[in-house]
Amino acid sequence: MMDLREFTRRPLAGLLALGAALSLTIVLAADSLEAQEPELYSQARSQLAAGDTLAALASLRELTEAEPDFASGWGLLGRVLTAKASGVATDFRERLEADRALRRALAIDPDHPLYLLALGQLMRKQQMYVDAQRLLGRAAEAMEESPERLPPEERAQLWFQRGLFYEDAYLDTRGLMFVPDLPVQSPDCAVVGTFCLNFARPEDFNEYFRHAADLSEEGDDDFERTLDAFRRALEADPTHDAAFRRLTIHLVERGDYGEALRVARRYRDEAPDSPWGYFTLGLIYQRTGRDSLAQVEFDRGLELAPPGIAAHYRDISPLLRESLAEGYQREGDRQRQLMEQILWRKSDPLYLTPGNEVRVAHLARVTYADLMFEDPSEGVWGAETEQGVIYVRYGAPQRIWQVRRDAAREESAQEATDVMAGAAPSSRASVQGGGRWIFWNYGWELPNFIFQKQLRWRHASHLLSGYSKAMEEQVREAMPAVYSTSFDLLGHPLQLARFRGAADTIIELDFYSEVPADELLSKPDSLDVGFFLFAGAEHRELYRRSTRVAASLRPQALTYTLPLLGGRYTYSVEARAASGKAAVRRGEVELEPFLDGQLALSDVVLANAVVPRTRNPGRRRDFAINVNRRFKFDPDLPLAIYWEVYGLTTDEGGFAQYEVTLSVTDAEGGGVLARVTGALGRLFGLSGEDALELTYERLVELSGDRVPEYMTMEFADSEPGEYRVRVQVTDRLSGASVVGERTFTVTGL
Repeated sequence: MMDLREFTRRPLAGLLALGAALSLTIVLAADSLEAQEPELYSQARSQLAAGDTLAALASLRELTEAEPDFASGWGLLGRVLTAKASGVATDFRERLEADRALRRALAIDPDHPLYLLALGQLMRKQQMYVDAQRLLGRAAEAMEESPERLPPEERAQLWFQRGLFYEDAYLDTRGLMFVPDLPVQSPDCAVVGTFCLNFARPEDFNEYFRHAADLSEEGDDDFERTLDAFRRALEADPTHDAAFRRLTIHLVERGDYGEALRVARRYRDEAPDSPWGYFTLGLIYQRTGRDSLAQVEFDRGLELAPPGIAAHYRDISPLLRESLAEGYQREGDRQRQLMEQILWRKSDPLYLTPGNEVRVAHLARVTYADLMFEDPSEGVWGAETEQGVIYVRYGAPQRIWQVRRDAAREESAQEATDVMAGAAPSSRASVQGGGRWIFWNYGWELPNFIFQKQLRWRHASHLLSGYSKAMEEQVREAMPAVYSTSFDLLGHPLQLARFRGAADTIIELDFYSEVPADELLSKPDSLDVGFFLFAGAEHRELYRRSTRVAASLRPQALTYTLPLLGGRYTYSVEARAASGKAAVRRGEVELEPFLDGQLALSDVVLANAVVPRTRNPGRRRDFAINVNRRFKFDPDLPLAIYWEVYGLTTDEGGFAQYEVTLSVTDAEGGGVLARVTGALGRLFGLSGEDALELTYERLVELSGDRVPEYMTMEFADSEPGEYRVRVQVTDRLSGASVVGERTFTVTGL
């Protein structure tokens, strides 16, 4: 049973069927001029209004047998069958019956615009484009001569169908190129199949397109006719959602955001309960860099959308690797929603802003794909077509090339078979005529996704040989989805260090960051800075702090300290300028507590200088530590390090005895001569001598839960490059030993 309500659940499941189905839900007072309707006709209309299409068809068939001269009965039968008829070439039974019914209606009531419109739709489904154009033209003329015969909704539908006709022709010229010598096969890679050079040597293959002749202007007239027809459909019926979607997607595609915005706002005002005005506005705002406004529109659209549409837009499976996507689909609604929330929290590129730019970009891609790639022949969402899937994952290709397909393409496939069998192939073949090959290019050095389509047919599928589909699956496994922000996003250095807190179950986590204010600002101004912390695999937010600071044109130091329990955490340190430029440093850290009685070291902190603030410093806050946040040191300046020792064993008098060994190695692991300087160097008798390894012993009265240590070193004849400082502490009483390391870079002069 064909339930017309199904189209409200899947409104993009074929614009042709959708437009026809919606037209049947209106009260068709203008469909007949007879003074009295037969009972079966009234019954059929009531059944259609209730969504019982099969019952309505039975009533109409009975009616046409009983009253063979009643034009409205034949006309309505033909229109319902046209709406139901498939565009698949082998499925022709309903199309034949629809054709007979509509021609019978026109024989009784010649030039009735509704019947001409339906017959034109039917011819289009049968790919009889010349006949479809002629019939749609006749319908438009009949409508102009007798406008009272069609209500506004039907006039809109007629213009919409004419728009689809012109759009079919335009889509066949979108990105059309003339590439007379494009190699279909190549002897050295023919085993890969059709267009093997695209997959084996993509840079060589793409070179054929660099200087190819652009033929896309051939479709300019059809494009303008397309827009004009959709505009006229909306003039007749401002709530015609299919015409609205087709018009706005082409305006967006052309970059005419001003008109697209006006059309979308007008449609939203005319149809405030439809989600499509909000989704389309979200797409336009996202394309123009207004992510916060886009998120508001998308969220409003999701609130208004029926469950089926909302679930489609919430679906994150296209962004996951196949195994994860299958698991996501098996889960219940509640667990899927939890997975969606976690994914979007993790993917938010900038927590400082109120919206999630990646989620907004994803919803914009789904909207674009649904509108641009809808497939009337198969009744699927545009985002679920083969082109739509790739668009949602990776966004718009950098280039779209379309070439005329050789009518003898099967011979090219046979040629590949011959090569595998040992026959000598031709190195090049002309690709002209027939349908279309469509190449999506994401970089001159990358292989293209290749699709094929018939002329005037919207459905485009992966290359027949299957290598384009195989490439999609390989890319998905390595890189499920790619998003970028509409604003510049920079990185910045950060040094992270773990220390024991007030109790052995608490870890104090220090973040020493330096945001590049000199790159974010063009003049001294304020910066929004923030620190965000999330816990566990579910990415639960634990801490959020944001503030605005005055910044000069030099790097801005930021320091954050948090007391935490053991576990896995994700952090983000961010800064954002009013211009939209931002800097983010994000990462994960695993924390383990420093337990009583267990020898351990804090992280080694690299610094430019470490100076005690008190006579007997007992923890890091008793020191002035000028942290080096970049891990970079001038070869003429000293390197200072700070660390803390926990869990030392004490003797009966409360004294701990331990040995410290310091060493520095280069990138190859070779030892580097170092000289200890400063007060501690003099205290331990280490000053003034170069050594590959420095060792000293300490006897300390342990009054607290830690011993702070620091050292300043200079390097003799150090070359620019990467180095590693290593600290080893051995407890003389227990025999336990622990090591701390940190990597740094010595810069050139």
